[in-house]
Amino acid sequence: MKKAYNETWVENLHIQRQAAIWKSKNLLTGQQEEEVKAQFPERFYRPGIFVKIGLFLFGVLACSFFVGFLSLFTFDTRSEAGFSTLSLICCACFVFTLEYLIKTKNLFHSGVDNALLYAAIIAAMVPVFLLFEHAPVWAYCLIALAIVVPATLRYADLLSPVAIFGLIFTIMAELMMKFPLGKALLPFAVMLLSGVIYALARKNKDIYYHECRQILEVLALVTFYLGGNYLVVRELNALISDLNVSVAPQIAFAPLFYFFTFIVPVSYVFFGLKRADRILFIIGLIAFAFSVYTYKHYFGILPVSQGLVLVGSLMIAAAIALIKYLHTPKRGISDEQDRKNSLENLQAVIAAQQLGATPASRGLEFGGGTFGGGGAGEAY
Repeated sequence: MKKAYNETWVENLHIQRQAAIWKSKNLLTGQQEEEVKAQFPERFYRPGIFVKIGLFLFGVLACSFFVGFLSLFTFDTRSEAGFSTLSLICCACFVFTLEYLIKTKNLFHSGVDNALLYAAIIAAMVPVFLLFEHAPVWAYCLIALAIVVPATLRYADLLSPVAIFGLIFTIMAELMMKFPLGKALLPFAVMLLSGVIYALARKNKDIYYHECRQILEVLALVTFYLGGNYLVVRELNALISDLNVSVAPQIAFAPLFYFFTFIVPVSYVFFGLKRADRILFIIGLIAFAFSVYTYKHYFGILPVSQGLVLVGSLMIAAAIALIKYLHTPKRGISDEQDRKNSLENLQAVIAAQQLGATPASRGLEFGGGTFGGGGAGEAY
């Protein structure tokens, strides 16, 4: 699908952000950063966060007033058909205005365009809820996916991946909850679907969807872990079964979920270090902490205060030991920044700037596949 925003400017903006990271690490001087901006220009309107919030609220109010004003002179909104027709007309107007502002005002996730996009999606969904009142939940979600997915492909909005992720899992849960076997296999289905989404997100290397891809990766990693976490599965099993008990009963395949609770965070940390993947590494650490809480919840021995002191002391000791151990790089892992790959990419940009040409590979993804996405090399 054709993208709404200027793809070249999006790529150039990504390069400028990478240059800013390099400058913060003293890999670039201020003058060199300005030269990078000159070589890779972008003209998007990108206000500050507070202005963006204000513009978003203004856009929401403007869309609301437009719907109210139009309803005064057009259709009988007391009928479902009239209100549905009004919603579709408003949706078309919102999309037209959104496209016009992007082309003429160079908006790029500036608040107004986000508000218009959300208003258009909601207006497109209103007739579905009005005309199909008794449809199953999965049918509503399926129609919503047919609207949100094309919108995401065109506008790469950051909330759209969250909506798509939630809709997909809602459809799966709604269908599986209809059968006793589906309820039993739901945790495994969550893990399987999360793994598939993560693998598909990793395959997409388009800079235009860089942030969307990262959001999907985070959500997939979190749900994959929670789908196999013993505490989550045990408590949700009691909730699904409508068991009004103070302590949730033991679940089937408990040893398997014990194994998942331990091995998934360890795998995240291991492969996060091995692949130099900061997202995988950080989520692995958080998941490991939640696994410790899971064990503490059911098999706690020490009081909370003593446990916190003991765990904190062990973490400090482990951190000091690892810093000393990794002061000399071990198998590509170090406590210092490795600038090798950063300098290689930097040399490509500077060489292109000196020659007065753009690098042949405009698809160069600065920071892709390296630790932190900040141009760092294979070492952490």
